[in-house]
Amino acid sequence: MNIKLTQSLPKTHTQKILKKEAKSKDAACLVVLIDDKKNILAESVLSDYQTRIEQLIEVSHFNGKACETVADYALAGDKKTTKENPVQLLLVGVGNVDKLRHSVLEKIANTIYKSTQKRVDSITVALGDALEENHFSQFALSLLAASYRFDKYKSEQQTPVLTDIYLLAEPSLEESLNFVQAVFTGQSLTRDVANEPGNICFPAYMAEQAQELAATYPDLLKVTVLGEDEMSALGMNCFLSVAQGSTKEGKLVLMEYRGKSNFSVNADGDTSKAITNSAKVAGGLKALADKLPTKAASKKAAKNAKQDSNDDVQVANDDSPIVLVGKGVTFDSGGISIKPGAAMDEMKFDMGGSAAVLGTLKALCEARLPINVVGALACAENMPSGEATRPGDIIIAMNGKSVEILNTDAEGRLVLCDTLCYVQKYYQPKAIIDVATLTGACVVALGHVRSAVFSNDEDVLFDLENASHLSGDLIWHMPMDDEYQAQIDSPIADIQNIGGKGAGAVTAACFLSRFIEEGQAWAHLDIAGTAWISGQDKAATGRPVPLFMQYLRNSVNMA
Repeated sequence: MNIKLTQSLPKTHTQKILKKEAKSKDAACLVVLIDDKKNILAESVLSDYQTRIEQLIEVSHFNGKACETVADYALAGDKKTTKENPVQLLLVGVGNVDKLRHSVLEKIANTIYKSTQKRVDSITVALGDALEENHFSQFALSLLAASYRFDKYKSEQQTPVLTDIYLLAEPSLEESLNFVQAVFTGQSLTRDVANEPGNICFPAYMAEQAQELAATYPDLLKVTVLGEDEMSALGMNCFLSVAQGSTKEGKLVLMEYRGKSNFSVNADGDTSKAITNSAKVAGGLKALADKLPTKAASKKAAKNAKQDSNDDVQVANDDSPIVLVGKGVTFDSGGISIKPGAAMDEMKFDMGGSAAVLGTLKALCEARLPINVVGALACAENMPSGEATRPGDIIIAMNGKSVEILNTDAEGRLVLCDTLCYVQKYYQPKAIIDVATLTGACVVALGHVRSAVFSNDEDVLFDLENASHLSGDLIWHMPMDDEYQAQIDSPIADIQNIGGKGAGAVTAACFLSRFIEEGQAWAHLDIAGTAWISGQDKAATGRPVPLFMQYLRNSVNMA
């Protein structure tokens, strides 16, 4: 779908008067927005059409309620266009303009697209200065998102007629529209990979998607893929406990976006000892060493250097990346704690977190934001087999903590905890945000409107909430009081992977918090209710790519 700003109305055509809905190649439609008081938005630029619009409102008893529509298929013209075939008009109600918010704008955009996609090849939406910048961006993205389709496996595909959208709006919005297009590109990739079935999208597939991005943007993106041998050498046993029941090898995919500088990485401790002690990587030490980030000064050394007023270290700290960690369980059967059969097909969406991180990195490359970001995709398939982890097993995580597995269907936190350990050990993150379709309890708490956010840092939380407001990709701050931590204490290990029936989304966040180092800014997004739509029309939503991109854009502006 092409979308552009314009400063002119669509041209009329000197043809015969149309007698039915236009289907000609150059058919155009002018979309006019009307509020619930029958005021015409962008009225100043529609003077040539005002008579037609007012007559259409009157004869159709149009009230301007949100998503109400009436179409004039150009059967007659007003005094200025009597001898011409005027463009079609579509009046769309917006309701109370003082109550316009993302959900309303999204519904209006969907209404416009559905009303025009099959009969005209271009539409011009008259906006003028009716929408402030963030509402304009939300509306434009919703128009583009309405055009998304995933029908590659259908033997018969219907191609929409509509190919071009023109927004008659202020020229100053050009930059915002370019950013929206980048977000849409990334969000579409997120939806594409999440909509793929589990027999196509498994860990290696996710790694391939990341590598293809790196090949497309070699000046911005570097991708490293760790397999199970490498993860075993690093002691990532919680991650491996999820992957071991499947014949599909687990993958940790690291995507380094260097939009600002070649940031340094941290390597506290001696990884060579872990590698040497792993029998699985005998003879393959060089391959692993090549995949690990370059060793740099430790955080402690960097801090000391900073205290010594070393300007070079200060720059390195300023350029430290924001790290996005995505849960990538490409199919979640529940493992030995197997799920009920009803709607289990939707567990292909359980990699929605990693899909969102992948899409965000794509959008970053398109927008070319001057910021450093690392995306970590924790990809595994959770399957029951003779090799699968059993309830009651005790596993040692990368940071040395022991975890008692009480339920193998609480697997997302296991791939995430080792990945969180990894990114803290090898990078110097300004902030870490993990994103996961983690708990059904989150769906019970918040439904499908808002994603849950947990954080240990007020600044990160504030920035995410601000990005949520501006993007319309909504979140809700959830508690993580110390009192909840007792629910995940194990009598025989350091921690257990579930916390009982109460506060399931909270105790899952508490579990992850046990793997965050002191002083590390961190947030956890539970998108179990927002990553996809369930039921007959099941489909990925592409959230929270708009949230992440707005957050990163704001971070650039605040730097």
